[in-house]
Amino acid sequence: METKFQPTNETPLAALTIGQFKELLGDMVKPQPISQSEQKVFPETFGKKECSELTGYAVNTINKMICEKAIPFYKRNAKVLFRREEIEAWLLANRVQTVEEFIGEKENQLTNGRSSR
Repeated sequence: METKFQPTNETPLAALTIGQFKELLGDMVKPQPISQSEQKVFPETFGKKECSELTGYAVNTINKMICEKAIPFYKRNAKVLFRREEIEAWLLANRVQTVEEFIGEKENQLTNGRSSR
């Protein structure tokens, strides 16, 4: 039967084997899985701070995009509001093609261009 390693205050760290170090570290740190319930749920409409959390942009950057009208928003007096579905659609609006998609599109254009002559 294998005995559990018990380090003392005098045990030098350099004297530990990798297995002993992993065992010691595992005893100190217990990984906790991230559950789906811990993810933040955003309401249907929200303000600048929540928009910043959802998009990953700083609040100052959100303010700049509002001034440039580069982000979809609603304004009533001084209150600025965002709709979650519009912000998510805005974030996903500029999809970049993969190399394979680009090559396939160009091959289609080339073959369609030749067959139409």
